[in-house]
Amino acid sequence: MTGKKTHEMTDGKPTDGIFRITVKAAVIGPDGRVLVLTRAKGDRRGSGKRDLPGGHVDADETPEETIVREVREETGLAVRDIVPLPFFRHLTSDEGDALQALRFVAFTHDAGVKTDPAEHDGFEWMTLDEAAETFEDKGYEADKRRTVLLAKEHLENRDALSGWKRCLADFENYRKRRDAEGAEMGAYKVERLVLDLIPVLDNFHAAAAHVPEEAKDSPWVTGIGYIAKQFEDVLSQNGVALIEPKVGDDFDPSRHEAIGTDGEVREGNVQKITTVHRKGYMMGDKVIAAAKVSVA
Repeated sequence: MTGKKTHEMTDGKPTDGIFRITVKAAVIGPDGRVLVLTRAKGDRRGSGKRDLPGGHVDADETPEETIVREVREETGLAVRDIVPLPFFRHLTSDEGDALQALRFVAFTHDAGVKTDPAEHDGFEWMTLDEAAETFEDKGYEADKRRTVLLAKEHLENRDALSGWKRCLADFENYRKRRDAEGAEMGAYKVERLVLDLIPVLDNFHAAAAHVPEEAKDSPWVTGIGYIAKQFEDVLSQNGVALIEPKVGDDFDPSRHEAIGTDGEVREGNVQKITTVHRKGYMMGDKVIAAAKVSVA
């Protein structure tokens, strides 16, 4: 279909003809097939020949705008996306007009084609390979064939890129899962190690608690205290925090384990810690060993 306005030749070029930009598009439907039109009977450009939607660019529109307009006028389809193809060619029409040919891929969600009987009296949705074979490999037909093949190459590259992006996304998800599992496994190993070491540290604390009063200031006892402190520092550096309840604190069943009672426990009364038998340990927000206490 010819646009309303054209561009005359300038810049010292011959002006005995008209300079036009002509565009055509391989229109890809929702199922990935391409639309091939059939020229109406009596069409001077080739009655019954296969065709692609397109026409001349008006002076007040871009080639992309022309594709949208021509596809709508010739097929009734709405274009949702346009991609330029690496196709550029200087042509000369039968009337001596100079043409510059541009080609595109146009995508549509529609499939219900309504052709303009003045230009096309038939259409068919074809695979890209079928469409390429329907055009002769010479003259203007060769340009249409090349347009279809370039469209096929674009779609293959797009699908390959999409596949590569999916692969990268899958790998990134795998890496995150692996890192999360590794961190979880590392935390589990540290937790198991801490649980194995807690009895050793408890023995240090128990030994310190039973040191005779007259021996508490001896260098040996002081050294044992330093070793216990160093032990606790190592645990702290690995994310382990002490639960150190004190006599008189409220009993917290989420952090304390009552292993004995002093006096009568009455329902509804706030239980208080009367004796601390063993410190507790946490990793983050998780209690891995509750503090053992007596309550009243």
